[in-house]
Amino acid sequence: MAELPLPVLAGRYRALQRLGAGGMGVVWRAQDELLHREVAIKEVKLDPSLPEAQRAELRERTLREARAAARLGHPSIVAVHDVIAQDGRPWIVMDLIRGRSLAQAIREDGPLPPPRVAAIGLAVLDALALAHSRGIMHRDVKPANIMLAHDGGVLLTDFGIATLEGDVQLTSPDALVGSPGYMAPERLRGTGDGPAADLWSLGAALYTAVEGRSPFQRGVPVATLGAVLTEQTPIPSRADGLTPVLLAVLAKDPRERPGEAVLRAALHRVAQGLPAGPLSPQAPPEPAAPSRPRRTGWLVGAGVAAAAAAAAVVLVTVSGGQAAPGASPTAPDPRAGRFTAAPEPCTLLTGAQSRAVVPGATPMDMPAQQDREAYCVWDSSAGGRQIRVSLTHQAPVPGRSAPDAAHEFFAAERTRTRADAGTGPIGSVSPLRNVGRVGAEAFSYDVTALDRVHAVVRFRVSNLLIEANVSEKGRRAGTELRRHALHVARQVAEELNSRD
Repeated sequence: MAELPLPVLAGRYRALQRLGAGGMGVVWRAQDELLHREVAIKEVKLDPSLPEAQRAELRERTLREARAAARLGHPSIVAVHDVIAQDGRPWIVMDLIRGRSLAQAIREDGPLPPPRVAAIGLAVLDALALAHSRGIMHRDVKPANIMLAHDGGVLLTDFGIATLEGDVQLTSPDALVGSPGYMAPERLRGTGDGPAADLWSLGAALYTAVEGRSPFQRGVPVATLGAVLTEQTPIPSRADGLTPVLLAVLAKDPRERPGEAVLRAALHRVAQGLPAGPLSPQAPPEPAAPSRPRRTGWLVGAGVAAAAAAAAVVLVTVSGGQAAPGASPTAPDPRAGRFTAAPEPCTLLTGAQSRAVVPGATPMDMPAQQDREAYCVWDSSAGGRQIRVSLTHQAPVPGRSAPDAAHEFFAAERTRTRADAGTGPIGSVSPLRNVGRVGAEAFSYDVTALDRVHAVVRFRVSNLLIEANVSEKGRRAGTELRRHALHVARQVAEELNSRD
């Protein structure tokens, strides 16, 4: 079936040719009819089965991240020219690169010589270093996102957009989306999301370039993820002087990897045909930071519960049927917090409590989304008001107890939500309001997205992060909707506190 012609975006960008597709996006070659130049347009597609509130949040986050990427001016970063919200989805206008991806080069030419691979790594490392200095993580460094231009340039693409795309096809935006063989172990475990994870991904991409195969690629994604988590990096056979660099940057523990400065010096030497030199970590080991959750409710990266099971890695899982135990007073790890697993969200409100807010409401049976986050929606056939309660379970991380790590997540989310306040192309976020008598800490705000308004309360109970969201059709949240959201939040907090 022929594709429908794309609209002219913002009155100036006319699509000419489809260049490729993957994950949640399609890339088009287009003509900028105002400046008379060719550009590339990324059409970000969202799962139509998602609730509108989640789609709206994803649209807004995509636009915000693309705007952040647009501020990264660097010769090795594909420039973002424009960010557009049209026809209910985001569109990213970028430089059109004449060339091919590193993945294409490997498929067409086979393994690349080590000095050439080291030079490619240097260019990508410079791009990552700039992004990291601005607080931006790429999260999807892989050969397909490294462009080799016909003029000899090396460019990294999909900055700030990669968190919404990739090769792992999942039905929920709550998942860590990326390419199985190129996600760092700490990202899979949910224990780190910093620069070291991007450098690990760069190492995996360079390994693929010099060897012609990914170091951890297996027949199916689950097996690949398991290999990343548990198997040692295979000794490369073609890398020569690049071998110690690859093995060092692909260490399982991020504290054992070289930092950006050490890695840059080593790659520079290999690119000149010299030995790599010392590759000890650049700085004293730092505690692994908790992963920063993607936000659709409390969204955290994973999609690896099955991989962890296959690889015999112990992760906390959410019960998909009977309610998981809500608390364990005899937990073996004193740092684990009150909850050893996330309770089943649909058990946190009684039928009478939900119907008091949404007449005729019934809970929608939501499958467990992953090992740490799950949610329940109470809706009615009338399709008006709706309740959504989501939970994120935090386990201990190196150097932090589970409640401390959850507190850090909560504080970071409060800061990001405060920064989001204002009106955007999709909707608006109200200023934050302090909330009392809900958990250990709490705040609330309103979100207006398209024709629906949401009153949101976020709070923490020990090592659980909870969002209570009451929404209805409308353009402004009133006192009644906020009162309902606060009432739901307090009922959920009371229920959780009773599960000692």
